[in-house]
Amino acid sequence: MKKTILSYIKFAGAGLIASIADNLTYFILNHLGVRDSFALIAARVVSLIVNYFLLQLAVFQNGKRQDSFPRYILLVIFSTTILYFLMQWIEGLLPRIDPVFIKMVLEFIMNFFNYAVARFFVFDDKKEKPVHEA
Repeated sequence: MKKTILSYIKFAGAGLIASIADNLTYFILNHLGVRDSFALIAARVVSLIVNYFLLQLAVFQNGKRQDSFPRYILLVIFSTTILYFLMQWIEGLLPRIDPVFIKMVLEFIMNFFNYAVARFFVFDDKKEKPVHEA
């Protein structure tokens, strides 16, 4: 339990750093008049690169899956798709709220889901233990 809490704190720290890069990119592009969909994708690319390396090097360093990067890409695509559709829905319901704020709230909520998937699907390198016959 203690190891999981420490791992999540590291995950949150890596996410905070990547989130700063992500939100700064999104904020700049959004306020330059770039469409939400393109701004979101560009912000995700920046965040993806920063976050993957932080997770691999500092958080899940024991997970040495050879296929962790493609799995991480799948997580990002899935998470981004959900985020995009939720943003569109909420912006339609609450048009006076800044899209940057909506995005930040949704990202906070999705962070818990992303941790679980990263821990057990992306970086987990546990293989089935072979059965030894006596």
